[in-house]
Amino acid sequence: MKEFKSRLIYACNKSAKVPDFGRGQQVVIAEQMRVSQEAVRKWFSGISKPRPNAMKALASFLDVPYVWLSLGTDHEETAVLREMSNSQDASLYAFVAYILGKGGSVAFNKSSNCTSDVTVIEEGEVTKYSVYSATNVTDTHQQFKLTSNSPDVQCVCATRIDTCDIAYDFITVPMKEAAEYATRDVPYVITNASKVPLKANAKER
Repeated sequence: MKEFKSRLIYACNKSAKVPDFGRGQQVVIAEQMRVSQEAVRKWFSGISKPRPNAMKALASFLDVPYVWLSLGTDHEETAVLREMSNSQDASLYAFVAYILGKGGSVAFNKSSNCTSDVTVIEEGEVTKYSVYSATNVTDTHQQFKLTSNSPDVQCVCATRIDTCDIAYDFITVPMKEAAEYATRDVPYVITNASKVPLKANAKER
């Protein structure tokens, strides 16, 4: 079900909380979500989608996964995420929390052929991200090993704040620059004081 309206109709038909079509289905959704019936009509017609917070509330009411309702990933997403957590670290989840806190939507990428960690939707824009943790941290700088040289994936370095393992600044790396470092296989270095990269390292080796 690639379209949101198809997932919405499917979830409503499966929910015991929602009456059948033609028997007040959209009225119940509008009352539960505290929005106008016109807004709900647009959801069912595929004209518009709920904003992230409303989407979360709608998914909760319909007892379906938020990621599935929002992005169309399958019902096994939760189980898949548990399995994926073994290969992911705190910096990625901190980045996800950061995006969600700004009102964006996030889906973890499951395909082994995909070089990104997550797909993000913010204000209608879809972006794939790879999030990197520091491989070496000193008092003056942090090193990162960039591996993605895909032209459609945005690389993000999660720099630790005061060497703390749970607080991060997120530094985006220009795609062309990320591809150069991935190809040369040299560390991408960011200074702690200014949080800017030491670009000279790209010419090492």
